[in-house]
Amino acid sequence: MNETDIHKELFEHTKELADHYLLNTYSRYNVAFRYGVNELLFDFDNKQYIDFHCGVAVTNLGHADPDIIEVVRSQADKLFHTSNLFYSEEAAKLAELLILNSFPGKVFLTNSGTEAIEGAFKLARKYATSKSVVDPIILSLEKSFHGRSVSGMSLTGQDKIRKGYGELLKGIEFIEPNNDEALVAAFERYQGRIVALIEEPILGESGIIPLSNSFLTLSRELTAENDALLIFDEIQTGIGRTGTLFAFETMGFSPDAMTLAKGLGSGFPIGALIVGEKYQDLFTQGSHGSTFGGNHLAAAIAYETIRIIQTREILNNVNLCSDIAFTRLNDMKERYPVISEVRGKGLHIGVVLKVPSRPIAEACLAAGLVVNATADNVIRIMPPLTISSDFLNQGLDIFESVLKQN
Repeated sequence: MNETDIHKELFEHTKELADHYLLNTYSRYNVAFRYGVNELLFDFDNKQYIDFHCGVAVTNLGHADPDIIEVVRSQADKLFHTSNLFYSEEAAKLAELLILNSFPGKVFLTNSGTEAIEGAFKLARKYATSKSVVDPIILSLEKSFHGRSVSGMSLTGQDKIRKGYGELLKGIEFIEPNNDEALVAAFERYQGRIVALIEEPILGESGIIPLSNSFLTLSRELTAENDALLIFDEIQTGIGRTGTLFAFETMGFSPDAMTLAKGLGSGFPIGALIVGEKYQDLFTQGSHGSTFGGNHLAAAIAYETIRIIQTREILNNVNLCSDIAFTRLNDMKERYPVISEVRGKGLHIGVVLKVPSRPIAEACLAAGLVVNATADNVIRIMPPLTISSDFLNQGLDIFESVLKQN
């Protein structure tokens, strides 16, 4: 048996095991990756792929970053986990770094974005109780995505995510994104009952839909006037994805709470809920917890991730590559009728198509480019923040070659 046949057999065995033993909850592409180097992934046949996907905006520093690897090795030699019943140097240092680079308050560390959202939901509910609000309302947005727990689905404004689970949590109302009039009307309609408004600065799973400056500013004004929490879900936009460490930094104000995950751990599971100082005492001892959240290894990796972003001119690279990507993609829009819109910010880009996006993503994959198909007709382009302009252009060349055939 030659080497190609061996690799094929390994892949087929992997696929067989997955299909037989893993729940059928994912529509997987017909490939398995064995290793990666920065913006490149390699499959069982050592075929090279340019990664414009980043595990859904997770591996922001690319693959196999040497400093991240060194932290993993160093921390693994010391401690993985002891629990939150004891102090942790790694968790404390990470919390300090997050607060110093966001807004005054305190941090709750989790294993995932879903757990961070759960914490934010409980914070809003706790706030309602502290104010003795009868029938409190949490506002969310249509087309939003906030995870797949019961509270996350309840906050998510997409029927396809909510469908099939019966009645979800009550007290959540949805408004159209970027509809200033609808936002004002909601606060007037539920006067005194709204305790929180949760927003993704850029709606990710629905196809990279940025919230307008006027809508975001109005959100801050109305929540402040009505003594309600403004919660930003920066699970996907945070950790440098939009060109600043957090997307809110360009808005001229900060939220009252913020959820983080995805890029925070460079591929290692970790999330965080940051709570502003005005509300940091709502959670008291025993009122919330996590067994694994903020364990030594995850916290050490997250700390190093932020340190790298702040010391390697990575945000400058994001903005440089963003200009290249948007220039080329908008040029493609002019030349290829299949594209109807290009939108986003930084390296968080959505290409809206006039055809289904899944076949386009599959054709890109076959040609050596990994992209994400979402919202039925949107290709998400989310390369590592460290990507070189050469590989960025090579990836865009592949994408253009696929578009030419459609």
